[in-house]
Amino acid sequence: MLRLKRISWRTFGLLLLLPVAAAANVLVNGTRVIYPQNQREVGVQLNNDSNLPSLVQAWIDKGDPEQDLSKINAPFVLLPPIFRMEPHTGQTLRLTWTGEALPTDRESVFWLNVLDIPPKNAALAGSNTLQMAIRTRIKIFFRPTGLTAEGAVSAARQLHWQTVTTDPRALRLDNPSPYFINLSRMVINMPGKTLTSLSGEMIPPLSSATVRMDQPVGRLMNPTISYHIINDYGSETTVDIKPTADRK
Repeated sequence: MLRLKRISWRTFGLLLLLPVAAAANVLVNGTRVIYPQNQREVGVQLNNDSNLPSLVQAWIDKGDPEQDLSKINAPFVLLPPIFRMEPHTGQTLRLTWTGEALPTDRESVFWLNVLDIPPKNAALAGSNTLQMAIRTRIKIFFRPTGLTAEGAVSAARQLHWQTVTTDPRALRLDNPSPYFINLSRMVINMPGKTLTSLSGEMIPPLSSATVRMDQPVGRLMNPTISYHIINDYGSETTVDIKPTADRK
């Protein structure tokens, strides 16, 4: 497997002074992968839309993007792990679950990595230009039997929220569902006041996460809460909630 050599901070600083030729030639079709437990394999389509070939390396990790590839032990077989893509061609990565025991009462998440290594550009020969490999990472959600795409979207309706006493701009969201909830943003509308989350958050199943708003939350009087959720297809779905009572 390919390895990146360590460089000193001084060397890294010098590299930053060079012009960088960095653009992904190989594109991943989709922003996430759903792997149903009862499916034999799942395919991920790659496309090289450029006029140059690329060397591609692909692997799956458990969430640590810096982990040594030789120490990664994700429960999937990924084929092919390394290959050459000619210009204007496609390639399908095939993911197969090994059968290793995973939780059956909730989803599990892994990460697919695609490293695009461009060839040396003859036009840049002799110039002080640094060519860089581009890595793309997308989530893989392993979905046990019995969990559905519809359930993943409606899971947002089960979210419980409460203010955080140590941070007036924060809300804690508790997710009692078996799904990962990929929240792109949260909007709270009240008479004369609108609050919007500063960033998105992935809320694990049977767990919680903290979301910071753009202003102090205070007391939520007659609010309408809109959860903007990223669904299985990578598009945004809005789930509107009207709480039956105010929460502090």
